[in-house]
Amino acid sequence: MEEIEYLYSLSRFGIKLGLDIMREFTEKIGNPYLNYRIAHVTGTNGKGSTSAMLYTIIKSKYSAGLYTSPHIKRFNERIIVNDEEIDDNFIKEFIKKYRPIIESMGKENKQPTFFEVTTALAFDYFKYKKIDAAVLEVGMGGRLDATNIVMPDVTGITTISLEHTDKLGNTLSAIATEKGGIIKENVPVVVGESKEEPYNVLKRIAEERHAPFYHIESMYEVKDFHMDLSGTRFRAVSENKVYDIKIPLIGKHQIKNALIAITMANLFDKGLDYRAIENVKFSGRFQVRSKKPLIIMDAAHNPEAAASLVETTEYIFKNKPLIVATQLKDKNSVEFFRVISRITDHIIVTQVRDERAKSANQLGEEAKQFIKKVDVFERSEDAFKRALEISDFIVVTGSLYLLGEFEEWFSKMRY
Repeated sequence: MEEIEYLYSLSRFGIKLGLDIMREFTEKIGNPYLNYRIAHVTGTNGKGSTSAMLYTIIKSKYSAGLYTSPHIKRFNERIIVNDEEIDDNFIKEFIKKYRPIIESMGKENKQPTFFEVTTALAFDYFKYKKIDAAVLEVGMGGRLDATNIVMPDVTGITTISLEHTDKLGNTLSAIATEKGGIIKENVPVVVGESKEEPYNVLKRIAEERHAPFYHIESMYEVKDFHMDLSGTRFRAVSENKVYDIKIPLIGKHQIKNALIAITMANLFDKGLDYRAIENVKFSGRFQVRSKKPLIIMDAAHNPEAAASLVETTEYIFKNKPLIVATQLKDKNSVEFFRVISRITDHIIVTQVRDERAKSANQLGEEAKQFIKKVDVFERSEDAFKRALEISDFIVVTGSLYLLGEFEEWFSKMRY
C-alpha cells in the first residue's frame, strides 16, 4: 500500500528522541489524544506483555485501544481497537490528509519520524473509533519518547536493564531516569523493578512529582506457581485480596508483568475484573507456533529477556532445543549468546532484512565462543529450512523482526 510505503520511508530520518516535533505535529492534527483516558507503560523488558494484559482487562468493561511496537507480520498489528487491527483505509486517508503537514515541517527542519507519525496515527484512530481508554506502550526510553506528550491516568514501569545505551545512557541510573520520565505529577505509578540503583531513581522521581508509588514485590506474596505449554498459573496475596491468576502467556517473568497490569487496572478503575486477563493474546512471547514439529517463537532480544527464555525452557523441557537466532547491531549479542548457551548445543544464526541487522558471519563468530555447534546462514529462510530438516524441537528467537520473517516463511510452507 502506497501510504504505508510512504510511512516506512520516514524511517530514513532515524530515531530522534524529543517531544517538540511530536507536540507540534499532534497540535496541527487537533491533539486527538485528549479525547480518551490513557494508561502508559515502559520498561526494558515486559512492557509489551504488560500493555496487552492491561488492555485486555480494561477492554472487559470499556471500548479500548492498544498501541504497541514493533509488529511481527503486519504494520496494522501496532494499533488495535477492541481486538480489531487498524483499518487500511484509515491509514490511507490519514497519510493523504496530513502528508502536506509532514512535508512542510520537514522543510522547516522539523521532520516527524516514522515512529512519531505512527504514534499520531494511533492517537487519531483511537479518537475516530470513540474509544474510552487507550493503553500506550513506550517505543524507547520514556522521557523523550513520542508517546510521552500524553497525560495518563496511571503509568507502569516494568524492569530496567542496560539497553539502547547509545541513546538512553550507559548506567542503570541513567536508563531509569529516562524510563522514569513517564511519571507525571500526582499520577500513580506501578513499578516492577527491584534492583537497588534503578529502584531508588524511580522512587525519587515519584516522590518529586508527588506520584503515588506502588512496588509490586512489596505488595504481593506469590504462591502456587505452575507453568506448562498452556500458560502460567499462580496465586497472589495482597493485604486485602487474594488473586487467582491464569494467563496463556508462558514464563515466570510474566508473573511480574501480570501483577503490574492488574495493579494498574485497579488504579484505573476499581470496578474492573482482573480475571479478564486470562483472555490476553500477545504473539511472539514463548508462543507455541507448531506442536509437530515443536516450534516456539520468543522475542527475547537482549540478555535479560534471553535469561527469561532460558528459565522457562529449563522449567518445561528436559531436552535441549535447536536455536535459530539473530541480533540487531545495537544489542549486546555476545552476552545474549552466553546466556542462551545454557539451553542449547546447536544454534543456527542468521540476519534479518533490516538496516540494523548484525551480519550473520559476525554473529556466528560470537556464538562460537559459547556454543558447540554453530551454523551460519545469511538468509533467514535458509536458516529456517535447515532447522526443520534436522530438528523436531526448535526455538526461534533474538528479534521480533526474525519472528516476522519466520511467520512469513512458515505460513507459505504450511499452505
